[in-house]
Amino acid sequence: MSDNVMYDSPTEFLHEVAGAGACVAQSVIPRDDGTYVCACSCENWKVTAPGREEGLALARRHTGSVV
Repeated sequence: MSDNVMYDSPTEFLHEVAGAGACVAQSVIPRDDGTYVCACSCENWKVTAPGREEGLALARRHTGSVV
C-alpha cells in the first residue's frame, strides 16, 4: 500500500484492510428497516445506528477522530 490511500486500487486497499486488525476502515451500511449497521476493520466494534449521519458520527468517535 502506498503512503496515500488515494493512489491505491480498491483491491490493494481491501487487501490491506483485511489483514490489518486495526481501525483502518469503517463501514456504515443501510439495512432494509431504515437503520444502519456500522462496523470497523478492527473487528471489535459493531453497532446499529438510526441514520447515516449518526453512524458516521459513531465511527468517528470509535476511531478517536472527533475532537
